[in-house]
Amino acid sequence: MSGHERFRVHVLGRFRLTKEDTPITIPPRLRKPQELLQALIAFGGTEVSAGALIDALWPDSEGDAAYHALESALYRLRQLLGARDAVRMEGGKASLNRDQLWVDMWEFEEELQRPHDPKANHIERIGRLRLLYQGHFLQHETERPWALKARQELRDRLLRAIRDAARECERARRWEDAANLYRAGIELDSLNEGLYRGLMLCHQELGDHSEALQAYRRCRELLTRFLGIPPNAKTQALFHSVRERAACVPAGSGL
Repeated sequence: MSGHERFRVHVLGRFRLTKEDTPITIPPRLRKPQELLQALIAFGGTEVSAGALIDALWPDSEGDAAYHALESALYRLRQLLGARDAVRMEGGKASLNRDQLWVDMWEFEEELQRPHDPKANHIERIGRLRLLYQGHFLQHETERPWALKARQELRDRLLRAIRDAARECERARRWEDAANLYRAGIELDSLNEGLYRGLMLCHQELGDHSEALQAYRRCRELLTRFLGIPPNAKTQALFHSVRERAACVPAGSGL
């Protein structure tokens, strides 16, 4: 963080706002200014239209009353931060001053977008992403549609990065590394069958048939409990393949 940045905002996992490493306590009466800051971040933080913010935070208000509510929350957010130019409103669009604010989500997105050297260590890159991704977007704060949309998109982008890294490891036949990546993905999305299939395949290649079968059982249990559905045909076909291979392993081989 450069010397010009005064505030740190954490929205991945537990929401935190600090000024020069000192936590800022936000009283209940300033809940709306806090939500305004969070919504601005969810919408990208740059040139967010007043209409989008009003629809997100004051869906039941109309006309002048809605715009007045936005102006009031904006004024109180600036007071809370103690920096008028930290949040700007120009031409009916609001922007956060990136010279004054560091946001973990922005850092996470920059890491995702950074050109990736195919020869670089995929495990280290995922490690950096997971270090920033301390939890889902505002997971303890709100279930409003704008927050849920950002939460889903960020989680999906991390899962894609994990899946891509795992497949690179598979191509290099680094099965243990790939398995660890699939486990990391399952921690984020425990109902993603593709991740379980990847994990099962890795265990199969490592000769750990019992672990592959256990991964399938865990997948089946969670899908049945939370979605009321069995694993799909691909997952079941892989399960039967693993089970057949396991049956062919000579007794006393360690299974």
